[in-house]
Amino acid sequence: LAQAITAGRPPQVSSVAARVQSAAMRVVGILALLASAGVLGGAQATCQAGWGYAEKTQTCVECGAGTWSPEGSSECTRCPPGTWSSAAGAASQDTCTKCPRGTWSAQHGSPTPGSCQSCSAGRWGAADGLGSDSECTACEAGTWSSEMGATSSDVCSKCPAGTWSEVRGASTAEACIACSPGTWSDEAGAPQQSSCKSCRKGTWSAELGASS
Repeated sequence: LAQAITAGRPPQVSSVAARVQSAAMRVVGILALLASAGVLGGAQATCQAGWGYAEKTQTCVECGAGTWSPEGSSECTRCPPGTWSSAAGAASQDTCTKCPRGTWSAQHGSPTPGSCQSCSAGRWGAADGLGSDSECTACEAGTWSSEMGATSSDVCSKCPAGTWSEVRGASTAEACIACSPGTWSDEAGAPQQSSCKSCRKGTWSAELGASS
């Protein structure tokens, strides 16, 4: 009482002020708890590694196969195209395994290696983790290949002498066009019609696809 009077405030006022201050501190504490739980706008609660929020909720659930989540994230991220993962609760993108050479996958979040498809005939893939068939390298003009899932250009066969082809990524020998009568070519794998040379002056030929 003496202290309150000395401070120049009646004891009743001092008591009310103390109660108000205590109540304010409790409110601040409650607001802090709500904010940390993501109930209030602003900072959201996060999940442990390998977990993320279920759709349209703030409940943490284990990330499924084909996805992953680092510590402190609230979302499960899908493995990128060209990869797959069968692991549930993955905490790193390192669990996403690349499709092997000669294959590709455009699928996001693939849970199995079954999404990895062979490079189409006329193409080959020397790198792991390709994300589309167009990323498989096409056989050069003047060559062709019927093999699927190839891993090198060794599968690309040259069009025979007496023929040519401008087609890249040809999958059959039918892409090789015979030099017309009166012309010939001794070049295997010719990439254009100009490779066919005309017969010498004073000579002629009715042969189609001549090589000499």
